[in-house]
This record gives sequence, C-alpha cells and structure tokens, in this order.
Amino acid sequence: MLYLVIIKKYKHMKKLVIVYLVLSVIAVVGEIKCIIKAFNCNWEPVGKAEIIYTGSAVTGLGCITGWIDIEDK
Repeated sequence: MLYLVIIKKYKHMKKLVIVYLVLSVIAVVGEIKCIIKAFNCNWEPVGKAEIIYTGSAVTGLGCITGWIDIEDK
C-alpha cells in the first residue's frame, strides 16, 4: 500500500520503486531456492553442497547461492 502512495505522489520515483521491488523478489526467490536445495541434498556424507546451502540459508546469503548450482556427490 505504501508503494502505491509513493508512486502516485512521486512519479519520477516510479522506476526506482519498480527496480527495488524486482530486486526484492529476486532475492526472496533465491533464498527459497537455497532452502529447497539444502533439503534436497544427499546428507549421507556431508559435503560441500550441504555446508554451503545450509550456511547460506541461515545467514541470508541464500539469495545469491540459491541461483548457483553446486554439484552434490
């Protein structure tokens, strides 16, 4: 709702608000992808992928590592 007020009041900031929303959505989707990848990893021998995905999901870096495919052996 606040975004709509900003867009109506400051038309020149419309592009900035849209860019902010797009980047926010991309970050949230990446974090969700990271959490899903952490759950789907093979946890028998704990390896590189499990550690990276779990650590990233906990610290918030999952918005970046969620978009990266790490080989799970």
